[in-house]
Amino acid sequence: MSGIYTLFADVLDYPRADVFAQAGQLAASVEEGAESANLLLRFEANVRGMTLGELQEVYTASFDMRPDCSSNLGCHLFGEDVRRNLFMAQLKERMTAHKVETGVELPDHLSLVLRLLDSLAVEEERLVLIEDCLVPGVSRILSALNQSSKSCPYADVLQALVISLKDKTGASVTISGNHRETIP
Repeated sequence: MSGIYTLFADVLDYPRADVFAQAGQLAASVEEGAESANLLLRFEANVRGMTLGELQEVYTASFDMRPDCSSNLGCHLFGEDVRRNLFMAQLKERMTAHKVETGVELPDHLSLVLRLLDSLAVEEERLVLIEDCLVPGVSRILSALNQSSKSCPYADVLQALVISLKDKTGASVTISGNHRETIP
């Protein structure tokens, strides 16, 4: 099953040759004029002039070289606590059941969790994954990216994702400083 969160997963995964087309597809799939659409269009405009290699360098510098911005959500939710291992085991079990291929990534990788979200049919499971995992984890990544002195185009995608997730749950989102904060 492919949906909006799989499109977010494609754009937020390590960039491949089709990332530029995926960014356009994601921006086109969001309601025109919505704040998240504007953020996605800004991301698309910011990366349009980049080569794939340049975007890969930005991705690596943003997520792989900064532990506070790791794409592994369990790090943000549990740190080095043993609960992260339990969390990953549960995610892996659900991913296997829903045929979400993990490849070389750990099961708590943002892109994999987004693909799992799109594969879940039970709304209650989707909401739990959004409220307990995705919103707090992505919000922490976004906050860390926004505290950096260097601007990161991926912050726009993460902000659009948080808006989309919060819209799904009906929770409110407010703007604070350079980024939006979620209000439980």
